[in-house]
Amino acid sequence: MTFDAYYLVCMQGRVQIGTLQNPFKSNLVITMHGSKWFPKQLPEFGNKVWAFHQGVLDMHGKARKFTWTVLTKTAEIGDLTVFYFFPLENY
Repeated sequence: MTFDAYYLVCMQGRVQIGTLQNPFKSNLVITMHGSKWFPKQLPEFGNKVWAFHQGVLDMHGKARKFTWTVLTKTAEIGDLTVFYFFPLENY
């Protein structure tokens, strides 16, 4: 599943992706479009933003053994490969 947007605004609402009882088990790719060089899409927030005003973002997916890792080498601009310490599953 893919989700493409320039911005997302949630006013007193909820964005729900999966639940504790029924986690989202598929792949979800969220792509935010825009550039810091273009005029701001949302005046107070800028571009490529998820803005919540009294709202909730609730995301539940399949459990993972590792949810973060440590880079073993600095990733430079333009690098196509990153080096990490802990194993990453299906990234």
